[in-house]
Amino acid sequence: MLSRRNGVYWGAMGNALHKLGAFAFKRPLWVIVGWVIILAILGYTAVLYMKPTSSSVSIPGTQAQKALDKMTTLFPDVGRGSGRIVFAISGNKTIDSYKQTITQATTDFGKINGVERVIDPYANPTAFSQDKKVAYTQLQLTQGNGNISESTISAVEKVVDHARASGLQVEMGGDVIRRQPSDILGPVEIGGLVLALVVLIMTLGSLVAAGMPLVTALVGVGISMAGLFSLSQVITISATTPVLGVMLGLAVGVDYALFIINRYRMYLSEGISYEAAAARAIGTAGNAVVFAATTVVIALAALTVVQIPFMTTMGLTAAASIAVAAMVAITLIPALLRLAKSYIFPRRTRQQIAAAQKRGPRENHHADRSTFWYRWGVGLTKYPLAVVVAVVVILGAVALPVRHLQLGLPTDEFASPASTERKAYDLLTRGFGAGFNGPLLVVAEGVPAVTDADRQAVREQVTQQVYQQIARAAAQAKPSGQFQSLQQANNVATTASAAKQQAAITAQIDQRVAQYAKLAELQKVADKVASATHVKSAVPTLTADNGSSGLIQIIPASGPSDQATVDLINDIRDSANRQKLTGSDAIDLSVTGTTALQSDVNAKLANVLPLYLLVVIGLSFVILVVAFRSILVPLKATLGFLLSVLAMFGALVAVFQWGWFGLSDAPGPIVSFTPIIAIGIMFGLAMDYEFFLVTSMHEAYAETKDARRSVRRGFAHASRVVLAAAFIMVSIFAGFVGNHDSTIRAIGFGLAFGIFVDAFIVRLTLVPAVMALLGKAAWWLPKWLDRILPHVSIEGEDAK
Repeated sequence: MLSRRNGVYWGAMGNALHKLGAFAFKRPLWVIVGWVIILAILGYTAVLYMKPTSSSVSIPGTQAQKALDKMTTLFPDVGRGSGRIVFAISGNKTIDSYKQTITQATTDFGKINGVERVIDPYANPTAFSQDKKVAYTQLQLTQGNGNISESTISAVEKVVDHARASGLQVEMGGDVIRRQPSDILGPVEIGGLVLALVVLIMTLGSLVAAGMPLVTALVGVGISMAGLFSLSQVITISATTPVLGVMLGLAVGVDYALFIINRYRMYLSEGISYEAAAARAIGTAGNAVVFAATTVVIALAALTVVQIPFMTTMGLTAAASIAVAAMVAITLIPALLRLAKSYIFPRRTRQQIAAAQKRGPRENHHADRSTFWYRWGVGLTKYPLAVVVAVVVILGAVALPVRHLQLGLPTDEFASPASTERKAYDLLTRGFGAGFNGPLLVVAEGVPAVTDADRQAVREQVTQQVYQQIARAAAQAKPSGQFQSLQQANNVATTASAAKQQAAITAQIDQRVAQYAKLAELQKVADKVASATHVKSAVPTLTADNGSSGLIQIIPASGPSDQATVDLINDIRDSANRQKLTGSDAIDLSVTGTTALQSDVNAKLANVLPLYLLVVIGLSFVILVVAFRSILVPLKATLGFLLSVLAMFGALVAVFQWGWFGLSDAPGPIVSFTPIIAIGIMFGLAMDYEFFLVTSMHEAYAETKDARRSVRRGFAHASRVVLAAAFIMVSIFAGFVGNHDSTIRAIGFGLAFGIFVDAFIVRLTLVPAVMALLGKAAWWLPKWLDRILPHVSIEGEDAK
């Protein structure tokens, strides 16, 4: 059923929320115990089923992921994690001066639980740079990429520290680096909460009132995180997901509670009883919270359209955190208000409320004209066009760096210069070239079968190599000896004990032939690929038992993030180049590796972004039209949001890509998925402030029908609480700028800056000016659309 009061429709949801608020106020212990039980059950299941978070990234549907899946099917061991330990020396010495240290470290690495195989650099001549200043050893791990146990990483670090004690520089890269955040809430994040508490005390006037939003926010976060980790046996949780959920849950949880408590206090000051005030606050502000939360949930849940598993988990986790925060706010707040009674307010406010209670209910819809916010609203609406132009120019200037936005994935190349992984990266680049750190793995299929002629050619080559090695060994043993032919070398090898020596040589030759013959045809493919532009080397590494499929490692001549490397990937994938690269149309090449994955992720996100924006903005636009019964108000809200987003990304480029102000210890490309996640979060949060601000203007217009007066009065009523809510949001998000995870740091900064711009410049400056310019047209809705839209009110149930 719908009823109409003062030209505003009140819907069933408002009535239901009014009853819910009254119930929670009357039965506070039931509500509190209920949430405690839920938290305890989920907490127990989280402890029972919790698995460590993962830093691995899977991008289904991309060419690189398909190639990776093929590779792991053909060669299961290759898909496991690996680490690279880099040894370096400076000055006049060479790396051979520390041969004993390196050999001992290699032996110790092989004894670590979780290390399956160690490639000794002294058994791999290509593991040394030409100047003998840099060498590396490769660790093959038993666990998968991104899921390496802490015990394995700690054991590797101990061996590295022991080797460093000899004076040798030893650095680590790959999967033996601690990439997962060690804590979700650190000192800096807690500092953001403390600042939020200060803002709440200043806004609400008492420690009890200020602590209540923090308590409810923490309860909501605890429930959502416990629920997330309870599911960790059936879903893969990325290392970033819990931090993002905590960040959003805290921010909106505090904001939602603040709006409800502020409305509760307003009703008490009008002389309404405590119970009725709590019920009304949930029926009105709680209704607005539900609308606002729905918008944010839509924006975040829409991340599923990207069809990237870790982003889907991120989006749904963040959406669940928002939904739980809203549910906790509309149920737990009235229960806590009942227990706090009048002590939630400072003494002076309690006296004013007592006087109002004695006087009886008396609604006050007039704005206090002496406040700063009323005068600010008058100023904005007096010169609206100048305000609009000034805001657009300022935000346009801030957004200018967005033209240079560069996207990428977190790699050692862009780690902090002081980190061991960055040092390892730089040393390998110095010793082996720019492309060494970004090898491409090419899966070759349809390779011709190895022929008898191939085997004979390999045998001849191996035989020559073996006898040359014997000759060199004999020459070192007898420096004066000279060998003029392979036959002489053979004589030296066989004169001591001819039969035994020759048998050993033959066995060695047979072993190498068996090892290399199956690579013969793959080697021909690799030799042709090596002649391509931007290829430094191409080496066959593995082949299937039947020889029809194999793996080729390509070292590009260019760096992992260079466009030339991306062009090389595209050239290898291009079917038109197949004959040129392989010498046969029957051989298929597919490329994977970090660089290929990064390129594909960027392309996939760029392709899906328009669909994502269409879903998010389209659905949210419909909600805004239904809520405000207007076309221009939702359009204005969306355009204002775009200004905020452009400014946010302009700041991100300047600070995290260009390195301004020193907030980033390793400036580099913005992580590929940051834009789409930040857009979803920003849109939802921006609409929060739009709801709470424009709702007051809408309510005033419904009573007065005076467009400019309603803007000033509604702005004066809502601006103070919107300001406080924005300060809290900014404080909490800014606290995550100190997180040691670069992705979280960038998202925290982007959201803090974006909320600052959206709340203070767009919503509290641009919106009232635009509303004044639009006048009555702001509330225009075509009659045909008015007839088909459902009649609901964002303000919910206001009178009982």
